[in-house]
Parts: sequence; C-alpha cells; structure tokens
Amino acid sequence: QPHRTVRANDQAGRDWSAALAERDGRYAVAFDGRIRQGLTEPTYIELDLGQLDSPERITLFLTGWIQPGDTSLNIALSQDPRLEAARYPSIQTPDADGNWRETIPFMGFPGGKPKTIAVDLSDVFTGEHYRLRIATTAEIYWDEAFLTVDEAAVETRTESLLLVSADLHYRGFSARLPRGPHEPERFDYDQVTTEPQCPPMSGRFTRYGDVVELLRAEDDRLLVMGSGDEVTLRFAVPDQPLPDGWRRDFILHNVGWDKDADLNTIHGQTVEPLPFVSMRDENDLLLAPRTGTVEFDAYLRQYQTREQPGIWFWRSLAN
Repeated sequence: QPHRTVRANDQAGRDWSAALAERDGRYAVAFDGRIRQGLTEPTYIELDLGQLDSPERITLFLTGWIQPGDTSLNIALSQDPRLEAARYPSIQTPDADGNWRETIPFMGFPGGKPKTIAVDLSDVFTGEHYRLRIATTAEIYWDEAFLTVDEAAVETRTESLLLVSADLHYRGFSARLPRGPHEPERFDYDQVTTEPQCPPMSGRFTRYGDVVELLRAEDDRLLVMGSGDEVTLRFAVPDQPLPDGWRRDFILHNVGWDKDADLNTIHGQTVEPLPFVSMRDENDLLLAPRTGTVEFDAYLRQYQTREQPGIWFWRSLAN
C-alpha cells in the first residue's frame, strides 16, 4: 500500500506536501528561475517519511518530468567558466550526528513527460530518522511522491508477443493542448494537421509501407522516420488467458537512436551516416561509419529510398 510522506519542503522553506500528495498536475518547483533551459541553481526537496517500524525494504516512487537542454546549450555551458553542467538528482540523508551526506550519487530522473521512477532506499538511513533530500541543479518538476514499505513479493510472468505487422506512413502533427504553469507540452492525437511544421533533413528515409522485417531483430537495418511520420504496430494476442486475480500490463521494448537538427548536432542536417549496433559513441560514427555488405546494401536499395522534399515546408510558410 502507498505510504504518503508526512511533509515535503524545499531549501527555501516552501511546503510542497499538498503538491506531492497525488498525481494531479500540480508540481513542486524548488527553483525560482532557471539559469539556462535545463539548468537551475542548486535545489533540494526534503521529504519526511514519518515514523517507520525498522523496515527492511523501502522504495520511493516519484512522478515528474525533466526539461532537458540541447546540443547548443550544452556547448555554451562547456564554454562558460562561470557555469557547470546540470547535476542530476542525488539522494542525501542525515547521519547519526544529523549532518546531511550523499548516499545515492545518482538516483535517476523521469525520462519522459511525465514518467514515474522507483528508487530503492533500503540501505540509506541510519538511526530512526527517515528523512531525505533530493538534490539537483537540473530543471525537474515533481508531481507525486510516495513509498512502499516491506511490500510483499508477488509472482510475475513475462511473455514476449510477436510483432505481427508494422506499417509506416505519413500522418502529420498533433495539435498542442493548452498547458498550465509548469506543465509539460501535451498533444491531442485526434486533432492533426498534415502541413509540415519544420524543414526536413536531407538524405534518405525508409519508404512507406510494410516495415515489420526491420523491427523484429536488433540489427543494423533501421526504420528511419522523418517528421510527421507514423508507424502502426500490431502484436500477437497472448496465448493464455489471465489467471483469476491477475492483471496484465505492457512494456514496449525498442532499440534505436534519435537525432535533432540542432546546428551543433553532429550531422544534424542529414539522415546519414546511419548509426549501427556495435558503435560505442559518436566517434565511431565519424571514424568508422557503417561499411557496406551484400545484406546491408540490399537493405538500402529495398527500404532507404524516400526523401522528404524541403520545398513542402517552404511553400507552407508562403501560404
């Protein structure tokens, strides 16, 4: 059962207990203003977990979203001696003398808008005081915080479902929804425009149609999508019905890369060179780009045949 925190406040003494009590779009914001997009002054949110009876296992669940920087901002930060890169959230807890110490150097952050993360706190507390601080200089907005304490283990089963079909096509762009203070961008899938919203990259994208062969295995044959594209996936139905009292959930597992058109992104204006599974970082892409084989060249001829003409975007601006 969820165990709610007794109190939540930040370094300025602001009380965020009500904002973190449930997931309702009211966000705890510990900073007064950001230094750059994605970067704030040092902040923390302190959580008082209340009285716990010598628990063996404590898990903290946090829901929120992060506003990231981008390539140009990161380069600017690296060239400004007054600033440093964002420090992502860490956990601090008081020691036996009441002094705060870092017990989890990197606890993770919500990788989406918004998302929930789980943090294992089982070994971070000393004594009988169950308080912690989430410290960071990253621009993060928290919506909910709760614990589970000595949660009983339950049986789980994992079943892989075969990808039956995958259809790539042009769809367009969903309409932005109105957003409140500190809320992330949200979109209405049912409201769509087919007008291009940004100039496309040059190079070759995957042709429209059946692309299931490209998505069934982790290899160097990639489904390359451009702005406005959509792929519709269909999976096989599970073979066995759920046992009584069980609940089914789904995880979409995917492997891939994304590239924006920031002017400081390496090859940010072109689709190519394509990434490959064995590459360790962008240096491999620059120094040892994907070399052709009979199979890979056949993939390029069969699938990588589409371009997105930039004239569509510029004409839409003229109209």
